[in-house]
Amino acid sequence: MINFREGNINIGAESIFITSDYEILEAFSKKGLIEKREDPGGNGAYFYVETVADDMRFGAIISLEKRKIEWILLRWLDRPMTGWDNVSEKAMRDEYRLLLNFVEKRVGAPPDNKKNRRRTWRFKWGQVEVTYEPRSFDVVIFMKPRQEH
Repeated sequence: MINFREGNINIGAESIFITSDYEILEAFSKKGLIEKREDPGGNGAYFYVETVADDMRFGAIISLEKRKIEWILLRWLDRPMTGWDNVSEKAMRDEYRLLLNFVEKRVGAPPDNKKNRRRTWRFKWGQVEVTYEPRSFDVVIFMKPRQEH
């Protein structure tokens, strides 16, 4: 389950909070609740987990910076666009609208900011962003913690 208002993803009896640090994620990995993976580009480790919300399966990629979560990227795993054989701008826009509706329903409010191909909801912990990239036919949800100065 994904709770955008609180900034967390439930993984069984535990939760990954956007404020979780490397040690917490490493402990979840050792318990087999999430996967620790190495970035093939040589940028260190990241974590991966799958979760279900509203009968939709999501893959969550958790990127770290300075041993804290930099962002969580959510991809809809059962999306209709798979591979390059069945992609189209219409399908991408349809998926974008579907994910916007999904987030808006879970948040219970419209986005705080609307820009071209990007909608953002802001919370005390940080923000949720639904965006798409037409060049790669990629539609994603980002959870980003508040930047500390």
